[in-house]
Amino acid sequence: MDADSVPRRELTGYLVLVATWFAGFGIQTVLFPYLAANVLDVDGVLLGIAQMSLTAPSLVLLLFGGAIAERADARALLLRLHLVAAIPPLVIGAASQVGGLAYWMLLAYGTAMGVVSALLMPARDALLNLVVERRGRTGRPIALQRAVALTSFVQFAGQITGLVIGGLASAWGAAPLLAIHALICIVGGLGAVMLHRTVPIPRGPRGSTRAAIAEGVRVTFADPVLKAMTLVMTGVGVFVIGAFLVVLPLLARDLYAGDSTTLRDVFVTFWIGAMVSSVALTRMRPAARPGQWLLIAQSIGAAMVLSLALRPEYWVFLVIVFGWGLAAGVSITMSRSIIQAAAPASHRARVLSVYQLGYMGGAPVGALLMGLAAQVLHDQTYLTSLIAAAGLAGLVVWGLLASPLPALGPAGTPSPEPLIPEPHEEAGDAGPEDARTP
Repeated sequence: MDADSVPRRELTGYLVLVATWFAGFGIQTVLFPYLAANVLDVDGVLLGIAQMSLTAPSLVLLLFGGAIAERADARALLLRLHLVAAIPPLVIGAASQVGGLAYWMLLAYGTAMGVVSALLMPARDALLNLVVERRGRTGRPIALQRAVALTSFVQFAGQITGLVIGGLASAWGAAPLLAIHALICIVGGLGAVMLHRTVPIPRGPRGSTRAAIAEGVRVTFADPVLKAMTLVMTGVGVFVIGAFLVVLPLLARDLYAGDSTTLRDVFVTFWIGAMVSSVALTRMRPAARPGQWLLIAQSIGAAMVLSLALRPEYWVFLVIVFGWGLAAGVSITMSRSIIQAAAPASHRARVLSVYQLGYMGGAPVGALLMGLAAQVLHDQTYLTSLIAAAGLAGLVVWGLLASPLPALGPAGTPSPEPLIPEPHEEAGDAGPEDARTP
């Protein structure tokens, strides 16, 4: 095989990894709250706790996952994790098929999938820069921001596919859809096989995993851009993901008397909006001020969430959700571009794990907060959107007034300074190809 074909094929494999994982995530996004709220008929607090089980492992294991990602062959690690991820859907699907589904089983499922996700995300996300850099050596380069936008598009397309499948729960039952979820996880392993083998970075702190984690945290919070992005995305995890996981399912059930089909329509509408904006970004030049784009997108998102408190007609509700999705697509792409460009190659997986810890670790806090608020408000659960909107608006104000994000230049470096080479490009420092590939 031509050596140049490996980097070309590798990008395809990477996109398969992303598409399949998020297709399974899309099924889970509809099916998990449907099983809790519609099948088991739990209240807002128990729904919040159940949703929290999906993301709570991030609080413990994401930093560990970042350290592991730099000490393992990413191809083998991702293959194993995709195969392991197929087990929980099969188990809970069997329980659902025989009528033995219980609330504690949902908690066990959520915890298991959360553990796999916490170990998988840093390894997968840290690979993107390497895939882009190796592809550039073949004479078919792709800009990092465009690669991020392409990855976001594939992610959203996979989620939409999964959401459509998840919406069939009312007609098909949960068990067949959980079997499809398991199959998709296995297919994702094929994407891992297409990756180039990686080896641990021979640099960085020696000794225990704890020391490696501490070094990743230190590097993240010593850099103003990395620190600001981590803090901003922690707030997004609390106020945006919390609203997404709890408020939208409760509104679909309580205001619009919805079932799994309604949940599917709501979530598909959101991710179609995100996919549309990500496609637009792939057609555009890299943003000259990605930090400004990020804050503007989050401002629009806050306005969309705020408008949910008006209890709009269902079709207006979907328009609002679509607008929220448009803003989310821009926010996700810009935040990933900024963090990927700013993270040093020698610590990239660990830095990304710290960033993801803020984003994903804030989600269980937000889910519990929104669940408790919904419980207190009883039949006025729509007012929980006010809490989410206020929190996100405060986050935008902080980003504008007290962070370096508005001044970021095209590559995520402070403007008007010239673009600064990443640490691996400086004299005497090994590049990621030398550090991560044989």
